[in-house]
Amino acid sequence: MNEGGLKDAWIRTRAARSVSLVGDALRSALEENRPADQFLQRIFRQDRRIGGRDRRLYSDLVFAVFRWLGPLKKYSSGPAFLLAGAAVADNLDLPETAIFLKQAGLDDSCRAEIFAPAAPIARLNAFLRMSGFPAGISRHDCLPEWIFGHLDFVPDDKFLELQQTRPPLWLRIQHHDREEVMGSLRRSGIDAVPHPRMGSALAVFNARVNLPELEAYRNGWIEVQDLSSQCIGMVCAAEPGQCWWDACAGSGGKTLLLSDRMNGKGTITASDIRGGKLDELRQRAKRAGFSNIRTREWDGIQLPVGENSCDGVLIDAPCSSSGRWRRNPESRWTLTPERVAELASVQQKILNSASLAVKPGGVLVYATCSLLRDENRLNAENFLAAHPEFEPEGFPHPLTGEIMPGAVQILPQDGDCDASFITRFRKRR
Repeated sequence: MNEGGLKDAWIRTRAARSVSLVGDALRSALEENRPADQFLQRIFRQDRRIGGRDRRLYSDLVFAVFRWLGPLKKYSSGPAFLLAGAAVADNLDLPETAIFLKQAGLDDSCRAEIFAPAAPIARLNAFLRMSGFPAGISRHDCLPEWIFGHLDFVPDDKFLELQQTRPPLWLRIQHHDREEVMGSLRRSGIDAVPHPRMGSALAVFNARVNLPELEAYRNGWIEVQDLSSQCIGMVCAAEPGQCWWDACAGSGGKTLLLSDRMNGKGTITASDIRGGKLDELRQRAKRAGFSNIRTREWDGIQLPVGENSCDGVLIDAPCSSSGRWRRNPESRWTLTPERVAELASVQQKILNSASLAVKPGGVLVYATCSLLRDENRLNAENFLAAHPEFEPEGFPHPLTGEIMPGAVQILPQDGDCDASFITRFRKRR
């Protein structure tokens, strides 16, 4: 087979596999409510013949489809062509397939060579161009329609534009010199850009990072943590020698940040309902060299610490994760208003319970990675109405220094990051 024939076969094989994978990913996410990244990991584990280049192609394609699923469903036949046998070789001249492959990374020459016979579908090609939208097509279509009635802010063009992109990888430097860390990353071929105000936050753009291979990671000098998550730890403003409880710690990113701010002095209790997450936290704490962290499983009922015993309590509550839709675009199509109401009820219960651990004069920080007022402002207002012993406390905005009156909603356009909501209370003496 000549070179042209090999190229033709290569592209057609990957086009067929791409369309098949997208169909399976749609079913997995929309019908079984499974995250797209977990679906892809399972596929790649099952078929070791899929190399690194193809993994990037398939991953980019799957996530592109979920980001553009709203316009697809509204302005075309939607994803039906992906679910109705379009993977058959005879159908590979579908213009929809060509466009998605182009967005996923195939160059124009490949597209022209293989898909030239396909008649263009102007309206589909127009709104799939990453450079912009034609008149009559709204960026609002890329988010579920019901969500706009649940926001506490008016989404501008920049917010909606960023929803269609993935944020950079954010790293956090812990107990180490920034220049030495950045030098170590450069030796590994990674250019990291420090945030202009939060000097311990480093952004990595357009790089595939294998963490276990990095000297800085193995030595505990860096952790992966989104900028908005780092802001939550900064609002806590933990001090050396204090006693803190991270009530919903997960795998412990913010627990480690608290310990770093405390210079390893004082005590931190990290709890979660998932024991496996706490196992991961213990490993991360060991790698970082933090010895002031203890872990306890907590089901939200019996406190793992004493009442009135903590200088500070952090509740990074389980939430809709709507603030992470840039990274997990499939979840924007599976979340429902009913689920948001369920989560808000759970968050209220956690707030009421965990607040008992705050000592008089102590701090309570409530946070989510949500965009929705039901989980954010309304929860804070309901808590204050039921707990007059607490009051809002102002704090500097971590990204600007502006004094916030007790709460802040960080949006993607504030720092090319995820979104988070943070509120800080002080218990009256």
